[in-house]
Amino acid sequence: MKKRMMALSLLTAAALAVLAGCSSQTEETTTAAPATEAATEAETEAEAETEAAEEETEAAAETEASGEDGPIIQKLKAGEPMIVGINAQSPPWRFHKVVDGKDELKGFEVSMCYGLGEYLSEQLGTTVNVEFNDMSLSGVLAALQAKKVDIAPGLAGTAERRENMDFSIPYHRSLQTIVIQKSREEDPMFAVENEMEGVKTASIQGSSTSVTFSEQYPKAELIDYESQADVVLAVANGKVDAAVLNEKYAILICKANPELMIDYDLSFDIPVERDPGSSLAVPKGNEDFVAMVDVWLEGILSDGTFAAYEDEAIRELDDPSLLEGYASKNLLDTSNSTK
Repeated sequence: MKKRMMALSLLTAAALAVLAGCSSQTEETTTAAPATEAATEAETEAEAETEAAEEETEAAAETEASGEDGPIIQKLKAGEPMIVGINAQSPPWRFHKVVDGKDELKGFEVSMCYGLGEYLSEQLGTTVNVEFNDMSLSGVLAALQAKKVDIAPGLAGTAERRENMDFSIPYHRSLQTIVIQKSREEDPMFAVENEMEGVKTASIQGSSTSVTFSEQYPKAELIDYESQADVVLAVANGKVDAAVLNEKYAILICKANPELMIDYDLSFDIPVERDPGSSLAVPKGNEDFVAMVDVWLEGILSDGTFAAYEDEAIRELDDPSLLEGYASKNLLDTSNSTK
């Protein structure tokens, strides 16, 4: 079966340079506790966790009812910076670029966060500085739950994640693509009717894509990696059979490595009810802050600002022509701009 393939060209080194106890137990001479006792302890721990979550929810509700500012608004009004947790390994969303010998963060989600800082400065009547903490995706998720960061872009507000954090309205959705080695284009393993059975497929650990891919292709063998760079190297070096990547990033990667291609016959769109799209994630208990973010997002999605952020990010690539002919649109951008 002939598969459609993206036109390939060389990407400069900058796009691929995005690489970026067990507790001890006192020995006892008595016999092990009965299973019922262990079960009771587990139930007690679960109840304690549930009570803690309920208390946090009640506290947030009381804060909202009393008209008091939430934790993030309070710290911003006190002059503290807005801390952004980011995994800067996904051009054109977020990536590193050396400018005049200095490493800088680029990407449309980086521009978004700076834009949000400006908006908050106007709304709160104080200067809101923005600071970025670049870390792995799993690190970003952990930092959000621990309230070590105030906001994190590029995360899907899935039902599972909403148990531990809150989300803005979504601002971007795009196709999830399957990347394979070009030499294996006609490999029966990738025939659509085989539903990727036994195909070793790389994805990023902790990503919503890993979950939705497994739902789309339950017969495939999913292998999680820490970063996008690891995922790309795994498929390029033949450690895995395929990789699942967002379409824009996949286009860049395939043009960087002419031996890779996008298999559009196997690519898929995630159902909205499972993955509504990329949102800004926020620690729980900051409903007032999320409400402000939503108002701002609705504005930039409708007035063309978001599209301008994307265009700017593409121009920051070493070779902006790499995304020429990219036909897919951000379905959540309600302006008249095309990308």
